[in-house]
Amino acid sequence: MASVSAQATDFTLGLNDDTLLTDIQVDLNKDVNASVEYIYSDNGGQMLSGAMHIAHDAGAHHIEIGAKFSQLWSKNSQNGNVVGIGGRYALHLGSNVSVHGSGYYSPSVLSFGDVDGSWQVDGKVQYQLNPSLALFVGYRNIRFQYDDAANTTFDSGFYLGGRATF
Repeated sequence: MASVSAQATDFTLGLNDDTLLTDIQVDLNKDVNASVEYIYSDNGGQMLSGAMHIAHDAGAHHIEIGAKFSQLWSKNSQNGNVVGIGGRYALHLGSNVSVHGSGYYSPSVLSFGDVDGSWQVDGKVQYQLNPSLALFVGYRNIRFQYDDAANTTFDSGFYLGGRATF
């Protein structure tokens, strides 16, 4: 039998006028985390993702590399799923301020259904109110590519949000 003990859980909520994002991340140990993410977009549809990362801390730098599986239910294009390869980066600037970025690329060989590829980028500035609560402002762009249809932007724009750790 295998035993997995979680060390921390983060719940994130981000939104703007057109989009709602929720994310739950569980630290499986100090070097591995897993997350589930749901995005609803008035313009784009819905997307459910699961990701797993290997993490490394080097002073003020936090680096995560991994894969993200996403299922898309699009309003304006065809549905499908992709496996994105990429990761996340955080730089802690001091005074409870940090800068975060993430990016995932899905080539056609890792895209299924009617989707032929995708890329996702996200950047945000975060302020840590206390060890359990943070607020942030960010910008996100998620785009899907198709062979037989026009490429579409699932979500693009600024957003506000918060993260709770428990």
